[in-house]
Amino acid sequence: MGSSDTHSGIRSGTDAAPILVVGAGSTGLTLACALARHGAPVRIVDRLPGIAPFARATGVHSRSLEVLQDLGIADRIVAQSAPICGAKQFAGGELILHYRTDGLDSPFPFAASLEQWKVEEALEDLLGRLGVTVERETELIALEDDGGSVRATLRQADGATEVVETPWLVGCDGAHSAVRHLKGEHFPGEADPHRYLVADVVLDGDRTPDEVYVYLTDHGVLWLFPLPEGRTLLAADVPEPHGGAAEAPGLGDVQVLLDERAPGGVRASDPRWLSWFHIHYRVTPHYRHGRTFLAGDAAHIHSPIGGQGMNTGIQDAYNLAWKLALVVRSRAPATLLDSYEAERHAVAKDVLATTKAMTDKAENFVTMAPEQRARLYRHVMLPEADRLQMVRHTEELDLDYRRSPVCGASDAAGTPPLAGGPHAGAQVCDAHPLLLEGKTVTLFELLRGPTHTLVLLPGLEPARRCALAELDALAATVTRTYGDAIRVCIALPPDVDGEDHGNGQAFRVRDIEGALHRRYGADAGRLYLVRPDGYVGFRSEPPSREGLFRHLARVFTPPAGS
Repeated sequence: MGSSDTHSGIRSGTDAAPILVVGAGSTGLTLACALARHGAPVRIVDRLPGIAPFARATGVHSRSLEVLQDLGIADRIVAQSAPICGAKQFAGGELILHYRTDGLDSPFPFAASLEQWKVEEALEDLLGRLGVTVERETELIALEDDGGSVRATLRQADGATEVVETPWLVGCDGAHSAVRHLKGEHFPGEADPHRYLVADVVLDGDRTPDEVYVYLTDHGVLWLFPLPEGRTLLAADVPEPHGGAAEAPGLGDVQVLLDERAPGGVRASDPRWLSWFHIHYRVTPHYRHGRTFLAGDAAHIHSPIGGQGMNTGIQDAYNLAWKLALVVRSRAPATLLDSYEAERHAVAKDVLATTKAMTDKAENFVTMAPEQRARLYRHVMLPEADRLQMVRHTEELDLDYRRSPVCGASDAAGTPPLAGGPHAGAQVCDAHPLLLEGKTVTLFELLRGPTHTLVLLPGLEPARRCALAELDALAATVTRTYGDAIRVCIALPPDVDGEDHGNGQAFRVRDIEGALHRRYGADAGRLYLVRPDGYVGFRSEPPSREGLFRHLARVFTPPAGS
């Protein structure tokens, strides 16, 4: 985008025309909630009359729970869900893999098994409290992007049409995205040749209630995912029917699969819904076209095995929201939006490759020779450290934007790169206990909210420590230049005297046991700029005013007269 961004007919302040979000699934609702929370005007439409009451996706992973905690609805999600704390994989009746999630470094060391429609209900309730209502039975039928704004034609249920002008439009409208089609964006990829049956049922039998079960058998693969209320989501590959389309599956089809592939005696009952589906692996080459964006299934689809789809969409939305909000409020240049594709496209390609490898391995078990099966068994017998890393990857706790154009670091001249602590582009890790105004809190609690947070760490070693006066001066300059777009926190080491409250430019906390300094590698003075989506935007040792302001100039537009 060029100068046309600042000379269009669209107002760019807080009175700007609303950003238009097309699609009110989990991705669109997350985006709308985050935009409203950032103070950006937003309008969200969906062609359906309401939330579809099917368990299309069920797992809310650790990282997504952290996002929902920041939004304030994680407690509701967890309370309604069934925890998933591990998995067992069997091959030929033999247990070949068992892992637990207890060692995850997250406030949520588990996945929350909850039907997608219930997650969407929680998000829509939050959106209503933020003053935004989903406009149902409203379909996008045309759009035109002239470089200065987007004109979208909407059709309501009664056939009436409306042409709206919006500064930015985001397609969160699923695998058959109207936005993607109207933009002429390709969706390259391939279809898995296997057909699957999926069912929401009650199963009897002896299983650990908080674990996923996978059975690789001579008849095919069977997945069992725990749901709330003692129910199970079952998925299995099945032969294609002869003579074309088959009737909808029934409970008898489910029982046949259980008799073939599960341990003896497992019975299915009380089906809520059953369906056939095919897996596709596709990712769009571009997430941005001028003033139009794609997110969630509109941009990428893949195997549901591993439960990555809903989670990846939620995090697409959370990545894009703060950037769009800054731009529409004239706090950042439109070039900041280029980082959305740069950061999230690579994540989608990795998710696609990972889920395809998992699914192919399961599907191919039927045709494996004995020696191939032996190699598979050896491959899944991972050392504990590797197993934990696998779980971290599944729970999306290792996402990394280190190659992003808006993440960076500054080291002292002549020194090696910083060691220890999360690097620029990494997810922040929690630390506690911290003392704020007489209350013990965690770092995640301090970071909660829709702004950047600059964390200033004086350093644990007295000989390498930054003077508080220098940090106060830096805090004052940042606040004077960027106002409420950046909060500044000074974390006092355990042995440093000082009030644990704000000084007008920064709020102070006491790192009671030095845990924050140690986790962030701050033996000497350091700074970390944490983005609203919970990633390190910039870090330096010692705290570098010049390096920080060079970085901020790439992200923000300083307020007039600063």
